Amino acid sequence: MEILEARTGDMAVVHVVGQVNSGNAPELDERLKQLVGAGCRGIVIDLARLDHMTSAGFRCLLRVDRQVQGVAGKLVLCGLQGLTLELFEVGGFLEMLTIAATREEAMRQATVN
Repeated sequence: MEILEARTGDMAVVHVVGQVNSGNAPELDERLKQLVGAGCRGIVIDLARLDHMTSAGFRCLLRVDRQVQGVAGKLVLCGLQGLTLELFEVGGFLEMLTIAATREEAMRQATVN
């Protein structure tokens, strides 16, 4: 897994590349928690280059979503397609997390006023 990020003010866009599994989900979890701790209130996670995610990755996203909401922020996912989209559908995560069709829409939704 590779994590790429870009920050502007209190907004962060995080690209997750490769696979998220029990071996590397703690790294993603820690990186996202650091962003929240550093004052990011809007976090967009672009999953367009995600190959696979196990339950450990889903738990990480749910935890960070709760943490961001706890500071009156917003976590928005985008880039879901193919098998990744199917995993989110089957697991019921499309209803649990905020999903946007494009990165631009995700950034608009994640903007906290």
